[in-house]
Amino acid sequence: MMDVLIWLIAALSTVGGVVLGRAWGRIMGKRGGKREAQANALQDTTDRVARGRSALREGRDAGDPAQRLHDNDDAW
Repeated sequence: MMDVLIWLIAALSTVGGVVLGRAWGRIMGKRGGKREAQANALQDTTDRVARGRSALREGRDAGDPAQRLHDNDDAW
């Protein structure tokens, strides 16, 4: 009887460990994915700000005002 009880406890412990391991892995995966998404969003925001600043720098005070007006008129 004692052998059956030991085997039963061992089997339940194994199943419990597998279930707990899968749940833990899923939680850590979601956390990692969320962190990665936040890092990507922050990098995207930084890139957009840098491109906007560069466009302003190149657009304002870039060359002769008459030539810029001429170029803008051509775009219309």
